[in-house]
Amino acid sequence: MMMKRNEEDEIQVLGTKPKKVCRKWVILLAVCTIITTIAVMYLFISKAVVNKGETDIARLKEETMQESRFPSEISMIEINEDSINDVPLRIYSLVNLQAELSMELPSRKDTAVLLVAQAADIRKDNKGIVGDFILQGKQLATGKKKTGYCAIINGNISLGNSMSDDVKDYCISNKGYFFRQYALVVNGEQQENRLKGKAIRRVLAKQDDDLYIIESINRESLYDFSEALADIGITDALYLVGGDAYMSYRDKGQLHEHGEHKPLPAMNYIVFKKK
Repeated sequence: MMMKRNEEDEIQVLGTKPKKVCRKWVILLAVCTIITTIAVMYLFISKAVVNKGETDIARLKEETMQESRFPSEISMIEINEDSINDVPLRIYSLVNLQAELSMELPSRKDTAVLLVAQAADIRKDNKGIVGDFILQGKQLATGKKKTGYCAIINGNISLGNSMSDDVKDYCISNKGYFFRQYALVVNGEQQENRLKGKAIRRVLAKQDDDLYIIESINRESLYDFSEALADIGITDALYLVGGDAYMSYRDKGQLHEHGEHKPLPAMNYIVFKKK
């Protein structure tokens, strides 16, 4: 005699006759389970996003409202060179300076300006600014292709990596500055980037509370450059326009300029001045 085969909608208990279970209840139970799982995941993700936004704002306030560790009369740039992993670096220590963004190149006669570098990238097609860009509370460009950001409130800088609009909106409401670029180092960890080839690389970087502009002396791949930054202990690093991009700095009263100044309408700079 052939043994009866158990179907998917049957449960057989030894010593009893098989009892059919209504298929619709099985389907209903499965649907309820899926809905519950989705709801729990949504609440978890939503909470994570909210908490991330709160963390960004808390970090921004802490970093941009703190008092300087240096006497007010000391505002300067210290320039050093170092090499790690066979990547030579030029390091500009920004001591007690205040920052701002500008759509114009500052006057070369302004001795209060100690360093100027190109900040956000310019599109090749329409020559517009790439990514969110806030100038004194006014939004001049939008976009989140690059998740790294620099926020400036009261002349002080906070660096981060987020697609959230929380920090950008805070800068707008406080008439601050904001731009997006590639994050190369976040919380001491090297970040993956898709930029290929070799070029002179430049970043705005932090090591704990100390602020730097760091550039490669030679043409480097972005991977080697960002790895070197992480290995020397940089906490956060935000890419700045490299290659032949314009940069100037004042050392012992002498103005030094390199790179090419391109008079484009969307050309923008990060400017460091004496306090």
